[in-house]
Amino acid sequence: MDLREVAADLYGVDPAEFVAARSAAAAGADRELRNSIKTLKKPTASAAAVNGLTRRDPELVERILELGDRMRDAFAARDRDAIRDLTRERQRLLQRALRDLGTSAAVGREVEETLQAAVIDPAAAAAVRSGMLVRALESTGVESVDVTDAIALPLDADALAALAQRDTEPIVTATQAPRPADRSGTKTARTPGGEKSAREAAGAQTEPEKKENASDRRERERTVRAAERALERARADAEALDDELDAEVDRRADLEAERDALERRIQRTEAELADAKAAERALRRRIPELQRAVRDAERALDEARDG
Repeated sequence: MDLREVAADLYGVDPAEFVAARSAAAAGADRELRNSIKTLKKPTASAAAVNGLTRRDPELVERILELGDRMRDAFAARDRDAIRDLTRERQRLLQRALRDLGTSAAVGREVEETLQAAVIDPAAAAAVRSGMLVRALESTGVESVDVTDAIALPLDADALAALAQRDTEPIVTATQAPRPADRSGTKTARTPGGEKSAREAAGAQTEPEKKENASDRRERERTVRAAERALERARADAEALDDELDAEVDRRADLEAERDALERRIQRTEAELADAKAAERALRRRIPELQRAVRDAERALDEARDG
């Protein structure tokens, strides 16, 4: 087995068993592989949960990650209906993924943040697909997700090829502009008298400023586009939350109506119970009288037989 095969096995075990499994794998390897195995980091609880999910339900994980490509297309097209629908689908799939984790609330939040980041960012998606996360991921919604030291081993060739293909289709394609020319070799032209002409001096002074302004403008455009994407995501999340809130309000109203009906039924039952208790007491009060009547009748019968 090579290092990648060993790592694929190790990052599928329970975190509590990771160190022992790593030691066992290293013990049976040659010196070079043994040293490499020993460098493999133990995953955090949330990273291990995501790794386990990719192995236990790869189809669900792939459905979550594929939403990223569809959402990038929707954001690029500014299709708010599609964005809203995809956001709802994302929330539904994430809730399904988190339902049976059996982890603490804190770990569950990190798992959700990791999967959210993987939907937003292709590099994060590739890290999740690797099944070898060592820490959780998070996204600001504006900048690229930092996957530095997030996976045990560098991505393999297939993952890199897929990532490169996805990178060719960003959410919003930035306006391409020529890069500023290298100014290191530029010489200053002079007049025969050894002095710059006023026009050349002005050109030499304003050209760097123009290049600097173009660079600033491109950076500002990128920032604006990133902010627009973040705003669209926030709006979609808010609309999805409104829908969830409406559903919960309806559910609460149904439960309150059911509670009121049960309370009315309880009141009727309590009234019927009170009537039953009163009838029972009345019957019990008649028992001594009836017992006396029975005794009197028995004596009368005895007397009649003797007489």
